[in-house]
Amino acid sequence: METKLQTNQNVEIKSKKEASLRKLLNMIGLLIFGGLALTIITNPPHSTNEIKEFLLFIAGSAFVYYALVNLYFIGQSWRKVVYASLLIIGSVSIFIIFYLSTSSIPH
Repeated sequence: METKLQTNQNVEIKSKKEASLRKLLNMIGLLIFGGLALTIITNPPHSTNEIKEFLLFIAGSAFVYYALVNLYFIGQSWRKVVYASLLIIGSVSIFIIFYLSTSSIPH
């Protein structure tokens, strides 16, 4: 009597639901950052320096958004990275709120 050995293969199956959610989040990001970019036309900044800063903000925000959305759908271990990143971003934002409210110089 002989035993047949089979190797164990880890196969990840991505559902159509997960793929459609990823597409939806990417399209929502396109609408959000496209809308932000259109505000330059509807409400033009006063100087070219402000335009550069605003476009840099949009580009940086879009990069972070798309990186986190696409990392989330890579795999289960990357979801923990996304959750940790969101926790850090949220904590820093709350710290900045209190810092700016206490250290701002009144006009």
